[in-house]
Amino acid sequence: MLHGLGDTGNRWAPVAPEMAMDHVKWIFPTAPTRPITVNMGMSMPGWFDIDHLDEAKFVEMMQGTTGFDDEGTNESVDYVLKLIEAEIKSTGIPADRIVLGGFSQGGHVALKAILRQRDSFAGMGRLAGIMALSTWIEPVQAEVDEATRKTPLLYGHGSSDPLIPAQVAQLSADHLRQKLNFQDVRFKMYPGMQHSTCFEEMEDMKTFLMTLLPPKDIDAEDIESMSVRELKSFIVRKGGDPSAILEKGELKQAARSLL
Repeated sequence: MLHGLGDTGNRWAPVAPEMAMDHVKWIFPTAPTRPITVNMGMSMPGWFDIDHLDEAKFVEMMQGTTGFDDEGTNESVDYVLKLIEAEIKSTGIPADRIVLGGFSQGGHVALKAILRQRDSFAGMGRLAGIMALSTWIEPVQAEVDEATRKTPLLYGHGSSDPLIPAQVAQLSADHLRQKLNFQDVRFKMYPGMQHSTCFEEMEDMKTFLMTLLPPKDIDAEDIESMSVRELKSFIVRKGGDPSAILEKGELKQAARSLL
């Protein structure tokens, strides 16, 4: 879950206990600190630089002009894709049990990342879904494969957002559906919500996650048929640490102890 401009991962961390999904592991990275032009060059956590928050320029950008700081955006997308790949390799959690989410700037990076997942994760599959909150994506040219186009995408926005106009969010959703051919864009405008989240949106997020990441009932028979990667994933989800266990038999024993 990627935060917005000037925020940190720690500020979003309370979302995890609020969702009360014990079978889900949450990761809240913090963007690097960099000068932000729109904030008079002050340094703060940011996934990329932004040089304006002008409504007219935002709408103009949605007509086909370039977006913000391509270099910084690409660096952040690279970081996120590598973070996902490392998570798959270290824990054994498969790509189709991972959802990438982001708010504002973070949501923009999440949307750009999904467009590049085809060439990422070293052939380890496709993500389970994307959550894009109070964000945008300018018109981009991208080769999107069929598996990516089928990726469920939850897109929430506030009708009274003073920073990213509701019109921009609607144009972004239209672009995802009509130009990039995403087949499952669940776009919802929340009446009166500003550049923030609300209870209704949080409930929609939880429903979305529970649909894509339902808890799995694991028994001793399941453990016997698990791969090493699946065993490590199960142990991590149960709060254990498989990093020091080398033998598959020991992994099975550790997993059975956590049933």
